[in-house]
Amino acid sequence: MSRQYLTPVHVSGLLRRSCKYVFGDLATIRVEREARPAPLVSVIIATYNWSNVLRFAIQSVLWQTEQNFELLVIGDACTDDTESMVRGFNDGRIRWKNLATNSGSQCAPNNAGLSMARGKYIAYLGHDDIWHPQHLGRMIASLESRNADVASALVEMIGPKGTNFRVVTGIYPAEGFNANDCLPPSGLLHRADVAARAGAWPDYRTVHRNPDMEFVYRAWAAGCRFVSTRELTVYKFNSALRKNSYIEKPCHEQTAYSGRLLRTRWFQLLEALQIARVHVFRLPMIEPGFTPPPDASTTGWYVTQYRKYRGLE
Repeated sequence: MSRQYLTPVHVSGLLRRSCKYVFGDLATIRVEREARPAPLVSVIIATYNWSNVLRFAIQSVLWQTEQNFELLVIGDACTDDTESMVRGFNDGRIRWKNLATNSGSQCAPNNAGLSMARGKYIAYLGHDDIWHPQHLGRMIASLESRNADVASALVEMIGPKGTNFRVVTGIYPAEGFNANDCLPPSGLLHRADVAARAGAWPDYRTVHRNPDMEFVYRAWAAGCRFVSTRELTVYKFNSALRKNSYIEKPCHEQTAYSGRLLRTRWFQLLEALQIARVHVFRLPMIEPGFTPPPDASTTGWYVTQYRKYRGLE
């Protein structure tokens, strides 16, 4: 993972744009009993046996200011209580599908979600990540105003307590999107036809890049136009930074963030200040050390390393 520090210009811009959220409404969870007949956006959440953390991701979809969505929760052959937890929301916009065979990554669930999607736009959310309430609205507005194909938000990748890990992705260079940059799926929204242009999400064992980077790269290579919202609306708790996360299955961080989004208008500005502290003072960001691949073209290397660290192998 990149530990590139933000420039003073980027830090000041992040702080400035975060101020306006102080005057917005607090997050409010909304439940609709009926499905939307023609949803504007299809949200895909790939999940595997971590129901207590998935609950917060679903809540962050339900509190979006843009309510014209369907939520497709796709299990990668889940064997726990995920299905009953999902159905417990009693929201007609949520659809559940559990794959018969575990694929070992989000790619197969994402592809299953794409085959079910009815929306004009497609968005992705990691089952252990959280969206700000204005995330979907700002993504759609940015894509439509710039007539783009793919929109990306600023994503705060948050390490465990004490690591100072606060990497922000989604900032484009002056010349435009760099296809080699990391754009986490939780910060992506694209037009439905982009999936056909880029091709299916690839199995991690068949590509040398991480599958999310490969999907984005293929979309860029197919001529898709990218736009950044330049707004921090995604909080990503990378499971690959948390040893044995799929064994211990913690959710205390998501609990805390969700609670603050529901209770305080100052949340976004305070979060930006935490990021600024790390980047202005160049605090060391601690992350696991993964063995590099024996060759740059080695397929599936990093995903395999992440799986081992998470306790999945």
